[in-house]
Amino acid sequence: MQHFKNISLVLLGIFAFAMAICAQKTKVSGIIKDGTTGDPLPFVNVIFVDTKSGTTTDLSGYYELETYYSSDSLRASFIGFQPSTKAVRRDESQVINFELSTSSIQLEAAEIRPDDSENPAHPIVRNILKNKDINNREKLEAYEYELYNKVEFDLNNLTDEFMERKIFKPFEFVFNNLDSSEDKVFLPVFMTENISNFYYRKTPKMEKEIIHAARVSGIENNSVNQFLGDMYQNVNIYDNNIIVFGKSFVSPLSNSGFAFYKYYLEDSTLIDDKWCYQIKFQPKRKQELTFHGDFWANDTTYAIKRVAASIPEDANINWIQGLKVVQEYDEVEDEVWMLTNDQLVIDFNIADKTMGFYGRKNTSYKDFVINTPREEEFYKGISDIIVDKDASQKDTKYWENKRHLNLTENEKAVYQMVDSIQNVPQFRTIADLITLF
Repeated sequence: MQHFKNISLVLLGIFAFAMAICAQKTKVSGIIKDGTTGDPLPFVNVIFVDTKSGTTTDLSGYYELETYYSSDSLRASFIGFQPSTKAVRRDESQVINFELSTSSIQLEAAEIRPDDSENPAHPIVRNILKNKDINNREKLEAYEYELYNKVEFDLNNLTDEFMERKIFKPFEFVFNNLDSSEDKVFLPVFMTENISNFYYRKTPKMEKEIIHAARVSGIENNSVNQFLGDMYQNVNIYDNNIIVFGKSFVSPLSNSGFAFYKYYLEDSTLIDDKWCYQIKFQPKRKQELTFHGDFWANDTTYAIKRVAASIPEDANINWIQGLKVVQEYDEVEDEVWMLTNDQLVIDFNIADKTMGFYGRKNTSYKDFVINTPREEEFYKGISDIIVDKDASQKDTKYWENKRHLNLTENEKAVYQMVDSIQNVPQFRTIADLITLF
Protein backbone atom coordinates (compact mmCIF):
# COMPACT_ATOMS: atom_id res chain seq x y z
CA MET A 1 0.00 0.00 0.00
CA GLN A 2 2.81 2.37 0.97
CA HIS A 3 4.54 1.55 -2.34
CA PHE A 4 1.35 2.46 -4.19
CA LYS A 5 1.19 5.78 -2.33
CA ASN A 6 4.78 6.56 -3.27
CA ILE A 7 4.08 5.86 -6.94
CA SER A 8 0.95 8.03 -6.78
CA LEU A 9 2.90 10.90 -5.24
CA VAL A 10 5.58 10.63 -7.92
CA LEU A 11 2.98 10.61 -10.70
CA LEU A 12 1.18 13.54 -9.09
CA GLY A 13 4.47 15.46 -8.90
CA ILE A 14 5.27 14.72 -12.54
CA PHE A 15 1.78 15.85 -13.57
CA ALA A 16 2.03 19.06 -11.53
CA PHE A 17 5.47 19.78 -12.98
CA ALA A 18 4.24 19.20 -16.53
CA MET A 19 1.34 21.56 -15.92
CA ALA A 20 3.72 24.18 -14.57
CA ILE A 21 5.86 24.02 -17.72
CA CYS A 22 2.83 24.22 -20.02
CA ALA A 23 1.49 27.19 -18.07
CA GLN A 24 4.44 29.29 -19.01
CA LYS A 25 3.23 29.96 -22.54
CA THR A 26 -0.03 31.21 -24.02
CA LYS A 27 -1.19 28.94 -26.83
CA VAL A 28 -4.07 29.98 -29.09
CA SER A 29 -5.42 28.24 -32.20
CA GLY A 30 -8.56 28.40 -34.29
CA ILE A 31 -10.29 28.85 -37.64
CA ILE A 32 -11.04 32.19 -39.29
CA LYS A 33 -14.00 32.32 -41.69
CA ASP A 34 -15.89 34.76 -43.85
CA GLY A 35 -18.86 35.73 -41.66
CA THR A 36 -21.16 35.94 -44.71
CA THR A 37 -20.28 32.83 -46.72
CA GLY A 38 -18.69 30.67 -44.02
CA ASP A 39 -15.67 30.01 -46.23
CA PRO A 40 -12.26 29.76 -44.53
CA LEU A 41 -10.02 32.80 -45.03
CA PRO A 42 -6.34 32.19 -45.83
CA PHE A 43 -3.52 34.68 -45.11
CA VAL A 44 -5.41 36.54 -42.37
CA ASN A 45 -3.10 38.41 -39.99
CA VAL A 46 -3.48 37.28 -36.37
CA ILE A 47 -1.54 39.12 -33.66
CA PHE A 48 -1.56 39.66 -29.91
CA VAL A 49 -2.54 43.30 -29.42
CA ASP A 50 0.36 45.64 -28.50
CA THR A 51 2.97 42.97 -29.26
CA LYS A 52 4.89 41.74 -32.29
CA SER A 53 3.90 38.11 -31.76
CA GLY A 54 1.66 37.07 -34.62
CA THR A 55 1.07 34.74 -37.55
CA THR A 56 -1.18 34.24 -40.60
CA THR A 57 -3.79 31.62 -41.38
CA ASP A 58 -3.05 28.77 -43.78
CA LEU A 59 -5.11 27.81 -46.85
CA SER A 60 -7.78 26.22 -44.66
CA GLY A 61 -8.09 29.33 -42.47
CA TYR A 62 -6.31 27.69 -39.53
CA TYR A 63 -3.81 29.51 -37.32
CA GLU A 64 -1.80 28.63 -34.27
CA LEU A 65 0.16 30.91 -31.94
CA GLU A 66 2.33 29.90 -28.99
CA THR A 67 4.37 32.51 -27.17
CA TYR A 68 5.61 33.90 -23.87
CA TYR A 69 4.92 37.39 -25.22
CA SER A 70 1.12 37.41 -25.32
CA SER A 71 -1.29 40.13 -24.29
CA ASP A 72 -4.87 39.83 -23.04
CA SER A 73 -6.41 40.23 -26.50
CA LEU A 74 -6.00 38.82 -30.02
CA ARG A 75 -6.77 40.65 -33.26
CA ALA A 76 -7.56 39.24 -36.69
CA SER A 77 -7.35 41.56 -39.69
CA PHE A 78 -7.64 41.12 -43.46
CA ILE A 79 -8.02 43.51 -46.40
CA GLY A 80 -11.70 43.97 -47.25
CA PHE A 81 -12.91 42.82 -43.82
CA GLN A 82 -13.48 44.60 -40.55
CA PRO A 83 -10.83 43.66 -37.96
CA SER A 84 -12.01 41.69 -34.96
CA THR A 85 -10.54 41.52 -31.45
CA LYS A 86 -11.23 38.87 -28.82
CA ALA A 87 -10.13 38.36 -25.21
CA VAL A 88 -7.32 35.90 -24.39
CA ARG A 89 -6.62 33.99 -21.18
CA ARG A 90 -2.87 34.42 -20.69
CA ASP A 91 -0.67 31.40 -19.89
CA GLU A 92 -3.35 28.93 -21.05
CA SER A 93 -4.15 26.85 -24.14
CA GLN A 94 -7.41 27.82 -25.84
CA VAL A 95 -9.33 27.84 -29.11
CA ILE A 96 -10.49 31.20 -30.50
CA ASN A 97 -12.39 31.23 -33.80
CA PHE A 98 -13.22 34.36 -35.79
CA GLU A 99 -15.93 35.22 -38.32
CA LEU A 100 -14.97 38.42 -40.11
CA SER A 101 -17.53 40.81 -41.56
CA THR A 102 -16.91 42.43 -44.93
CA SER A 103 -16.10 46.11 -44.93
CA SER A 104 -17.42 48.69 -47.40
CA ILE A 105 -14.96 51.32 -46.21
CA GLN A 106 -11.88 51.88 -48.30
CA LEU A 107 -8.96 52.94 -46.15
CA GLU A 108 -6.51 55.55 -47.32
CA ALA A 109 -2.81 55.29 -46.64
CA ALA A 110 -1.87 57.02 -43.41
CA GLU A 111 1.49 58.09 -42.07
CA ILE A 112 1.93 57.41 -38.36
CA ARG A 113 4.37 59.57 -36.45
CA PRO A 114 5.35 59.36 -32.81
CA ASP A 115 4.18 62.10 -30.47
CA ASP A 116 6.92 64.72 -30.61
CA SER A 117 6.44 65.40 -26.90
CA GLU A 118 7.51 61.91 -25.80
CA ASN A 119 11.05 60.69 -25.47
CA PRO A 120 11.35 57.97 -28.18
CA ALA A 121 13.30 55.77 -25.77
CA HIS A 122 10.45 55.60 -23.26
CA PRO A 123 8.02 53.35 -25.20
CA ILE A 124 10.88 50.89 -25.80
CA VAL A 125 11.87 50.88 -22.11
CA ARG A 126 8.22 50.38 -21.09
CA ASN A 127 8.00 47.34 -23.37
CA ILE A 128 11.26 45.98 -21.93
CA LEU A 129 9.85 46.31 -18.41
CA LYS A 130 6.55 44.78 -19.50
CA ASN A 131 8.33 41.70 -20.84
CA LYS A 132 11.23 41.39 -18.42
CA ASP A 133 9.63 38.62 -16.34
CA ILE A 134 9.26 36.59 -19.54
CA ASN A 135 12.83 37.24 -20.68
CA ASN A 136 14.37 36.62 -17.25
CA ARG A 137 15.88 33.12 -17.03
CA GLU A 138 14.37 32.82 -13.54
CA LYS A 139 11.01 32.05 -15.20
CA LEU A 140 12.29 28.69 -16.44
CA GLU A 141 11.42 25.52 -14.55
CA ALA A 142 14.93 24.18 -15.15
CA TYR A 143 18.09 24.84 -17.14
CA GLU A 144 21.64 23.61 -17.39
CA TYR A 145 24.74 24.62 -19.32
CA GLU A 146 28.49 24.28 -19.58
CA LEU A 147 30.40 27.30 -18.35
CA TYR A 148 33.96 28.49 -18.66
CA ASN A 149 35.38 30.93 -16.10
CA LYS A 150 38.57 32.90 -16.47
CA VAL A 151 39.72 35.25 -13.71
CA GLU A 152 42.85 37.40 -13.86
CA PHE A 153 44.46 39.80 -11.38
CA ASP A 154 46.86 42.53 -12.48
CA LEU A 155 49.00 44.85 -10.38
CA ASN A 156 48.27 48.39 -11.53
CA ASN A 157 49.62 51.89 -10.99
CA LEU A 158 53.18 50.59 -11.32
CA THR A 159 55.60 53.53 -11.42
CA ASP A 160 59.09 53.61 -12.92
CA GLU A 161 60.49 54.25 -9.44
CA PHE A 162 58.81 51.12 -8.12
CA MET A 163 60.06 48.89 -10.96
CA GLU A 164 63.64 50.21 -10.73
CA ARG A 165 64.16 49.09 -7.14
CA LYS A 166 67.09 46.71 -6.61
CA ILE A 167 64.90 43.90 -5.31
CA PHE A 168 63.26 43.64 -8.71
CA LYS A 169 66.48 43.38 -10.74
CA PRO A 170 66.22 39.57 -11.13
CA PHE A 171 62.68 40.04 -12.44
CA GLU A 172 63.32 42.56 -15.20
CA PHE A 173 62.01 40.04 -17.74
CA VAL A 174 58.64 40.13 -15.92
CA PHE A 175 58.11 43.78 -16.77
CA ASN A 176 58.15 42.88 -20.47
CA ASN A 177 54.53 41.85 -19.90
CA LEU A 178 53.43 45.33 -18.87
CA ASP A 179 50.27 46.58 -20.56
CA SER A 180 48.97 50.12 -20.81
CA SER A 181 45.72 49.51 -22.68
CA GLU A 182 43.79 50.70 -19.59
CA ASP A 183 44.01 54.04 -17.80
CA LYS A 184 46.77 52.60 -15.61
CA VAL A 185 49.88 50.58 -16.47
CA PHE A 186 49.42 47.06 -15.15
CA LEU A 187 51.23 43.74 -14.77
CA PRO A 188 49.35 40.39 -14.86
CA VAL A 189 50.33 38.31 -11.80
CA PHE A 190 47.56 35.76 -11.28
CA MET A 191 45.10 33.78 -13.43
CA THR A 192 42.71 30.93 -12.89
CA GLU A 193 40.49 28.99 -15.30
CA ASN A 194 37.80 26.41 -14.73
CA ILE A 195 35.29 24.45 -16.78
CA SER A 196 32.12 23.14 -15.19
CA ASN A 197 28.50 22.18 -15.72
CA PHE A 198 25.77 24.06 -13.88
CA TYR A 199 22.27 22.73 -13.13
CA TYR A 200 19.24 24.69 -11.90
CA ARG A 201 15.71 23.68 -10.94
CA LYS A 202 13.05 26.18 -9.93
CA THR A 203 10.62 24.12 -7.83
CA PRO A 204 11.82 23.19 -5.31
CA LYS A 205 14.83 25.41 -5.92
CA MET A 206 17.98 23.37 -6.43
CA GLU A 207 21.41 24.25 -7.84
CA LYS A 208 24.42 22.11 -8.53
CA GLU A 209 27.79 22.72 -10.17
CA ILE A 210 30.32 20.06 -11.17
CA ILE A 211 33.82 21.42 -11.84
CA HIS A 212 35.58 19.23 -14.39
CA ALA A 213 38.80 21.21 -14.84
CA ALA A 214 40.63 23.89 -12.85
CA ARG A 215 43.91 25.61 -13.49
CA VAL A 216 45.66 28.22 -11.34
CA SER A 217 48.79 30.20 -12.13
CA GLY A 218 50.32 33.05 -10.17
CA ILE A 219 51.03 34.29 -6.69
CA GLU A 220 48.58 32.56 -4.35
CA ASN A 221 47.79 33.63 -0.80
CA ASN A 222 44.73 34.25 1.37
CA SER A 223 44.48 37.89 0.32
CA VAL A 224 44.39 36.96 -3.35
CA ASN A 225 41.80 34.29 -2.59
CA GLN A 226 39.62 36.85 -0.85
CA PHE A 227 39.76 39.13 -3.89
CA LEU A 228 39.00 36.07 -6.03
CA GLY A 229 35.80 35.47 -4.09
CA ASP A 230 34.77 39.10 -4.57
CA MET A 231 35.00 38.64 -8.35
CA TYR A 232 31.96 36.36 -8.40
CA GLN A 233 29.38 39.12 -8.38
CA ASN A 234 25.99 37.79 -9.52
CA VAL A 235 24.60 40.51 -11.79
CA ASN A 236 21.11 39.86 -13.17
CA ILE A 237 20.18 42.93 -15.19
CA TYR A 238 16.47 42.07 -14.91
CA ASP A 239 16.46 42.40 -11.11
CA ASN A 240 15.03 45.61 -9.66
CA ASN A 241 18.12 45.96 -7.46
CA ILE A 242 21.63 44.60 -8.02
CA ILE A 243 23.86 43.89 -5.01
CA VAL A 244 27.45 45.01 -5.61
CA PHE A 245 29.89 44.43 -2.73
CA GLY A 246 27.09 44.58 -0.17
CA LYS A 247 25.43 47.72 -1.56
CA SER A 248 22.11 47.73 -3.40
CA PHE A 249 22.20 49.54 -6.77
CA VAL A 250 19.05 50.39 -8.72
CA SER A 251 19.06 48.40 -11.96
CA PRO A 252 18.50 50.34 -15.20
CA LEU A 253 15.69 47.81 -15.79
CA SER A 254 14.09 48.34 -12.39
CA ASN A 255 10.32 48.75 -12.37
CA SER A 256 11.00 52.18 -10.86
CA GLY A 257 13.80 52.95 -13.35
CA PHE A 258 12.11 56.09 -14.70
CA ALA A 259 12.46 57.67 -11.25
CA PHE A 260 16.23 57.14 -11.22
CA TYR A 261 17.42 57.18 -14.85
CA LYS A 262 17.34 59.25 -18.00
CA TYR A 263 16.99 57.11 -21.15
CA TYR A 264 18.07 58.06 -24.68
CA LEU A 265 17.48 56.21 -27.96
CA GLU A 266 20.93 56.20 -29.58
CA ASP A 267 20.76 53.78 -32.52
CA SER A 268 19.18 50.67 -34.04
CA THR A 269 20.81 47.91 -36.09
CA LEU A 270 20.98 44.18 -36.76
CA ILE A 271 22.92 42.13 -34.17
CA ASP A 272 23.15 38.40 -34.94
CA ASP A 273 20.13 38.69 -37.28
CA LYS A 274 18.10 40.40 -34.53
CA TRP A 275 16.99 44.00 -35.03
CA CYS A 276 17.89 45.85 -31.84
CA TYR A 277 17.50 49.28 -30.30
CA GLN A 278 20.38 50.92 -28.41
CA ILE A 279 19.31 52.75 -25.26
CA LYS A 280 21.73 54.88 -23.26
CA PHE A 281 20.98 55.30 -19.54
CA GLN A 282 22.32 57.91 -17.10
CA PRO A 283 21.51 58.63 -13.43
CA LYS A 284 19.07 61.48 -12.86
CA ARG A 285 20.89 62.57 -9.70
CA LYS A 286 24.43 62.29 -8.38
CA GLN A 287 25.44 60.23 -5.35
CA GLU A 288 22.61 57.72 -5.81
CA LEU A 289 23.50 54.06 -6.15
CA THR A 290 22.85 53.74 -9.88
CA PHE A 291 24.74 52.79 -13.04
CA HIS A 292 25.55 54.50 -16.31
CA GLY A 293 25.98 52.81 -19.69
CA ASP A 294 23.84 51.42 -22.49
CA PHE A 295 21.95 48.32 -23.58
CA TRP A 296 20.68 46.83 -26.82
CA ALA A 297 17.15 45.35 -26.82
CA ASN A 298 15.50 43.16 -29.44
CA ASP A 299 12.61 44.92 -31.22
CA THR A 300 10.27 41.90 -31.16
CA THR A 301 10.72 40.19 -27.79
CA TYR A 302 12.20 43.26 -26.04
CA ALA A 303 14.81 40.94 -24.54
CA ILE A 304 18.19 42.43 -23.69
CA LYS A 305 20.81 41.49 -26.27
CA ARG A 306 23.79 43.37 -24.82
CA VAL A 307 24.38 45.60 -21.81
CA ALA A 308 27.37 47.56 -20.52
CA ALA A 309 27.06 49.20 -17.12
CA SER A 310 29.53 50.98 -14.81
CA ILE A 311 29.21 52.36 -11.32
CA PRO A 312 29.83 56.11 -10.88
CA GLU A 313 33.03 57.42 -9.35
CA ASP A 314 31.17 58.67 -6.26
CA ALA A 315 29.67 55.25 -5.43
CA ASN A 316 31.82 55.13 -2.26
CA ILE A 317 32.53 51.39 -2.03
CA ASN A 318 35.55 50.55 0.12
CA TRP A 319 38.62 49.61 -1.95
CA ILE A 320 36.70 49.87 -5.23
CA GLN A 321 37.81 52.62 -7.59
CA GLY A 322 35.74 51.37 -10.51
CA LEU A 323 33.52 48.53 -11.72
CA LYS A 324 32.20 47.67 -15.18
CA VAL A 325 30.02 44.75 -16.24
CA VAL A 326 29.38 43.74 -19.87
CA GLN A 327 26.88 41.00 -20.69
CA GLU A 328 25.63 39.38 -23.88
CA TYR A 329 22.43 37.35 -24.30
CA ASP A 330 21.29 35.02 -27.07
CA GLU A 331 18.03 33.30 -27.99
CA VAL A 332 19.12 29.70 -27.31
CA GLU A 333 15.66 28.27 -28.00
CA ASP A 334 12.47 29.74 -29.42
CA GLU A 335 11.67 32.71 -27.16
CA VAL A 336 14.19 31.61 -24.50
CA TRP A 337 17.00 34.14 -23.97
CA MET A 338 20.00 33.20 -21.86
CA LEU A 339 23.16 34.94 -20.73
CA THR A 340 25.98 33.66 -22.96
CA ASN A 341 28.90 35.91 -21.99
CA ASP A 342 29.59 37.86 -18.83
CA GLN A 343 32.58 40.17 -18.31
CA LEU A 344 33.46 41.99 -15.12
CA VAL A 345 36.34 44.43 -14.52
CA ILE A 346 36.99 45.80 -11.02
CA ASP A 347 39.67 48.29 -9.97
CA PHE A 348 40.69 47.43 -6.38
CA ASN A 349 42.66 50.32 -4.92
CA ILE A 350 43.06 51.94 -1.52
CA ALA A 351 43.63 55.44 -2.93
CA ASP A 352 44.46 57.22 -6.16
CA LYS A 353 48.05 56.93 -7.39
CA THR A 354 48.85 53.93 -5.19
CA MET A 355 49.51 50.38 -6.35
CA GLY A 356 46.37 48.29 -6.62
CA PHE A 357 44.75 45.44 -8.55
CA TYR A 358 42.63 45.02 -11.61
CA GLY A 359 40.34 42.03 -11.25
CA ARG A 360 38.93 40.64 -14.49
CA LYS A 361 36.37 37.87 -14.88
CA ASN A 362 35.20 36.52 -18.21
CA THR A 363 32.53 33.80 -18.21
CA SER A 364 31.15 31.99 -21.23
CA TYR A 365 28.03 29.76 -21.30
CA LYS A 366 27.03 27.19 -23.92
CA ASP A 367 25.29 23.80 -24.53
CA PHE A 368 22.02 24.87 -22.91
CA VAL A 369 19.33 22.39 -21.92
CA ILE A 370 16.03 24.10 -21.12
CA ASN A 371 13.13 22.84 -18.97
CA THR A 372 14.49 19.32 -18.60
CA PRO A 373 15.09 18.88 -14.84
CA ARG A 374 17.22 16.09 -13.48
CA GLU A 375 16.02 13.40 -11.08
CA GLU A 376 15.63 14.41 -7.42
CA GLU A 377 18.61 12.28 -6.42
CA PHE A 378 20.89 14.17 -8.79
CA TYR A 379 20.66 17.39 -6.77
CA LYS A 380 21.23 15.74 -3.38
CA GLY A 381 24.60 15.71 -1.65
CA ILE A 382 26.70 17.30 1.06
CA SER A 383 27.69 20.20 -1.21
CA ASP A 384 26.13 21.82 -4.25
CA ILE A 385 29.63 22.29 -5.73
CA ILE A 386 31.54 19.14 -6.69
CA VAL A 387 35.11 19.07 -7.99
CA ASP A 388 36.26 16.10 -10.06
CA LYS A 389 39.28 14.31 -8.58
CA ASP A 390 41.38 14.94 -11.69
CA ALA A 391 40.18 18.53 -12.21
CA SER A 392 43.64 20.02 -11.62
CA GLN A 393 45.44 17.43 -13.75
CA LYS A 394 44.18 18.39 -17.20
CA ASP A 395 46.93 18.86 -19.76
CA THR A 396 47.48 21.70 -22.21
CA LYS A 397 45.75 19.85 -25.06
CA TYR A 398 42.60 19.47 -22.97
CA TRP A 399 42.48 23.20 -22.29
CA GLU A 400 43.11 24.08 -25.92
CA ASN A 401 40.16 21.93 -26.96
CA LYS A 402 37.74 22.76 -24.15
CA ARG A 403 38.15 26.42 -23.19
CA HIS A 404 35.41 28.57 -24.74
CA LEU A 405 37.60 31.63 -25.18
CA ASN A 406 41.14 31.67 -26.51
CA LEU A 407 43.83 33.14 -24.29
CA THR A 408 45.16 36.53 -25.29
CA GLU A 409 48.90 37.00 -25.75
CA ASN A 410 49.01 38.71 -22.36
CA GLU A 411 47.24 35.78 -20.69
CA LYS A 412 49.60 33.27 -22.27
CA ALA A 413 52.46 35.36 -20.93
CA VAL A 414 51.09 35.02 -17.40
CA TYR A 415 51.59 31.24 -17.50
CA GLN A 416 55.07 31.57 -19.04
CA MET A 417 56.06 34.29 -16.59
CA VAL A 418 55.04 32.32 -13.51
CA ASP A 419 56.85 29.20 -14.71
CA SER A 420 60.00 31.29 -15.05
CA ILE A 421 59.60 33.32 -11.88
CA GLN A 422 59.37 30.24 -9.65
CA ASN A 423 63.06 29.57 -10.36
CA VAL A 424 64.24 32.97 -9.09
CA PRO A 425 65.45 32.81 -5.43
CA GLN A 426 63.96 36.18 -4.55
CA PHE A 427 60.49 35.06 -5.64
CA ARG A 428 59.38 34.25 -2.08
CA THR A 429 60.34 37.75 -0.94
CA ILE A 430 58.26 39.34 -3.68
CA ALA A 431 55.32 37.07 -2.86
CA ASP A 432 55.57 38.15 0.79
CA LEU A 433 55.57 41.81 -0.25
CA ILE A 434 52.40 41.33 -2.27
CA THR A 435 50.82 39.53 0.68
CA LEU A 436 51.75 42.48 2.90
CA PHE A 437 50.20 44.89 0.40
